[in-house]
Amino acid sequence: MKRYNPIEIEKKWQQTWDENQTYKVDFNDHTKPKYYGMSMLAGITGAGIHIGHGRTYQFSDIKVRAKRQQGYNAYHPIGWDSFGLPVENYAIKIGKKPRVAHDEALVNFKNQLKRLGYSNDWSKEISTADPSYYRWTQWIFNQLFEHGLAYQKQSPQWWCETDQTVLANEQVEGGKCWRCGNQVVKKNLKQWFFKITEYADEMLEATDDLNWTPMVKTMQKNWIGRSVGAEVEFKIDGSDQIMTVFTTRPDTLFGATFVALAPENELVKQLVNSDTKQAVDAYVDEAARKSEIERMNESREKTGVFTGSYAINPVNGEKLPIWVADYVLAGYGTGALMAVPAHDERDYAFACKYNISIKNVIMPHRIDANNPPVEGKEQIVRDAVHGIVYDAKTDKYLCVRWKKFPWTAFIVGGVESEDNGDIVAAAAREIREETGYKNIKLVRVLGDKVVSEYYAAHKNINRKAFVNAILFELVDQERDEISVEEQAIQEAVWLSRSEITKDTMTCAELDLWLDRIDNEDTVYTGEGILTNSGTFDGMASSDAREEIVAWLEQEKTGRSKTTYKMRDWLISRQRYWGAPIPIIHCDDCGAVPVPDDQLPVILPDLDDFKPHGGATSALASATDWVNATCPKCGKPAKRETDTMDGYACSSWYFLRYLDPFNDQQAWDPKVIEHWGPVDFYNGADHAVAHLLYSRFWMRFFYKLGLVSTPEPFKRMMYNAYIMAPDGSKMSKSKGNTIDPLEIMDSGYGADSLRVYEMFVAPYDLEAPWDTRGVPGTYRFLNRVWTLGQEYIEAGEVELDNSAEREILAIAHQTVKKVSGDINDDKFNTAVSAMMEAVNNYYKLKVKYSIGKNQAWTFAIESLLQLLAPFAPHITEELWSQIGHIDTIHVDHWPTWDDQYLQTDNMTIIVQVNGKLRAKLELDKNTNADQVKQMALSQDNVVKFIEGKQPSKVIYVPGKLVNIVVTT
Repeated sequence: MKRYNPIEIEKKWQQTWDENQTYKVDFNDHTKPKYYGMSMLAGITGAGIHIGHGRTYQFSDIKVRAKRQQGYNAYHPIGWDSFGLPVENYAIKIGKKPRVAHDEALVNFKNQLKRLGYSNDWSKEISTADPSYYRWTQWIFNQLFEHGLAYQKQSPQWWCETDQTVLANEQVEGGKCWRCGNQVVKKNLKQWFFKITEYADEMLEATDDLNWTPMVKTMQKNWIGRSVGAEVEFKIDGSDQIMTVFTTRPDTLFGATFVALAPENELVKQLVNSDTKQAVDAYVDEAARKSEIERMNESREKTGVFTGSYAINPVNGEKLPIWVADYVLAGYGTGALMAVPAHDERDYAFACKYNISIKNVIMPHRIDANNPPVEGKEQIVRDAVHGIVYDAKTDKYLCVRWKKFPWTAFIVGGVESEDNGDIVAAAAREIREETGYKNIKLVRVLGDKVVSEYYAAHKNINRKAFVNAILFELVDQERDEISVEEQAIQEAVWLSRSEITKDTMTCAELDLWLDRIDNEDTVYTGEGILTNSGTFDGMASSDAREEIVAWLEQEKTGRSKTTYKMRDWLISRQRYWGAPIPIIHCDDCGAVPVPDDQLPVILPDLDDFKPHGGATSALASATDWVNATCPKCGKPAKRETDTMDGYACSSWYFLRYLDPFNDQQAWDPKVIEHWGPVDFYNGADHAVAHLLYSRFWMRFFYKLGLVSTPEPFKRMMYNAYIMAPDGSKMSKSKGNTIDPLEIMDSGYGADSLRVYEMFVAPYDLEAPWDTRGVPGTYRFLNRVWTLGQEYIEAGEVELDNSAEREILAIAHQTVKKVSGDINDDKFNTAVSAMMEAVNNYYKLKVKYSIGKNQAWTFAIESLLQLLAPFAPHITEELWSQIGHIDTIHVDHWPTWDDQYLQTDNMTIIVQVNGKLRAKLELDKNTNADQVKQMALSQDNVVKFIEGKQPSKVIYVPGKLVNIVVTT
């Protein structure tokens, strides 16, 4: 029997695939359905990839390989994200020019990817730093400029002194640069922007329909951050100035108790006085060192400072103190907000910290779903109380169970005239009357009123109750005698918290009461009925929003408004290594785009490419390059010296992949019409910016008629990281990365690594690297190899129908399972299914001789075909040894036959005290007593029974046996 030698096999087949161009795609072949899948563009971020990157790239490789085997014209492209800060910083670190550092690193990157056996079409390789590529990035810039979507303006931006460049918001972490970790500052700079906000609405509205990982869709929607609300004008007390605030909840205007300004708001300087100026200035300076992401962190303690000025609330004339607070962002709305602590958690935390008043204006509204109001019945409106008594000794709550109705509830009653409006006294009285308990002490009133509507069947009326809940603690068990009338209606019961659920209780407000019991500082942020809101009292908050805005517009003190959290895309970078922005600045003509026929604007070769400080890149010192002629007037002019953000080049590469050598246009729309959009796309980073930018550009191209779909990716799968063995994130700076070559060269090869990286966890769960993992999958592949060798070396065998059916049942079940799992991105369970199949085949080859027989042939060949996307080398070798002269990786995928999915066996789960301890494979006709007997005889079951007599043995026919043992 031949020995499994992965290093030898993998080298052989990688060379064969290259020579035969196995994975080369003919774009003009439309005889097969197309499939276009890839992982996010590989970034040249250092000397090479680590195993985490390898896993990311493998997901798309498996998807494309499976489709190629299933008869698709399947394309798995390759390219490099070559421009940007990571490459330039790497070049500085090793003391070489970016081009040299990039090209040298690329050699190792290519070696790693080829050694891992990815099915990339290397004949169509691209790099974003090639002039033939960035020529078209510059052309896209010109198109955006021509359509008013590229513009330049002065604005404050994050600036890293160490890296000497601006940073986007997402590149600032804790007030520090994401690359170097040093403190950043704000600088006013003239920068180039792309107007992505022009497409905010249509991208947002299309997001829910995307077949993307839900977390990514949520992040996309949150980043766009559309808010529909109103702008409200507040007069500054003692002056003629007007301050405009934006709010999404104009229905809560009457509850505003202070106004908060962003530290960057221009009004701040005008609102301070001699007593507050020093503190406000210091606070503004401190806030300038924090990123917006840091300031938006909900868990961070809220901070602020009083300006000394007041604003007048336009709806009620109340004076509201004006504060500066860094949780208010200058770019969101107007950079000023009205704060309603009763109905906003951030405002509440701020108000509690600084002792600012809190005014409730929204009452939650509940309609009892089990006892809804009955049409035609009289409605009685009343104030009511719910008395909730907690017994700390038993950890239970006092309830009443009705005798004539299927109701269990807290103690409920009306606030009577004798109570004189005292809700605590009313609740105590109801508790005493209905249950007899009289020695209770007040814990607290559980928040403000709730409006509750229901049908009171015992009174045959509808009720609309304004309810307060009051929490008491039981002092002792002493009780008064309960009246005969009350005893006939209900009885007192004590229930544990686990017994108090929406299914067991008749209480529409239950979720609110339980939340308020657990959280003394609960803030109600939902819809409801207005209170303490003047003429709008009693109105539903959803209706009141429109009514109050209409009133503001009538009074000329407000208007409806939609705002976005997302800003326009800042693309200027004051660094050398990037695509030059194709603009020439002329004193007479202003900013003029370089004509398309003069593109690309080639990045000049500079010896001194490092940042020089200030607000320009090293390109500013290349005077021969900078000095140019204005394309419009022909006068002397100067080139733009900023380069484009690396995201610009990576926002359209999936289109260039489909037409990589076209020198007449960025891509041929006819090619895109057939091959687009991308069928499968995955990555472990850039869930917000890159995907938003790609969607923005794609929609722009769609409007120009250059692409046939507005979205770039049909399926976007966001995969989690492989972590270091200690659970931390792998990072070159931490020195804890693992080079895949080290694992492959230690004798395990690429296939063992590939299989482990799919088996380790579901794609969306982080998993620490386990050093025992690859040896485990290596053993699995050895078993596959042995199985294949035994089949190859064996002669023909005869099997009866029963034996063949048993073998084919495993094979066809595995084909269906693995095919479905790959389609559903369940890569780890696909590997598990193949491992289980191999285990079963080992048992069957002992039971029935393995050899040339239609059942064994299908079993072995289908196993290799299913395993091929995961372990392409070993499967190709065994496929060849069996005698096939073509590759397993094209047009070879098994299909299952439903007749073999029906089995005469059943799988019985065996549990001991609810925990899985064994599995039984039994004939479907096995009777209950036999099933129980076999379950009790299993070694692992005997171990956990520990010699005790089971109190119960419960058999659920065809499913499980649960053995109950009293401990």
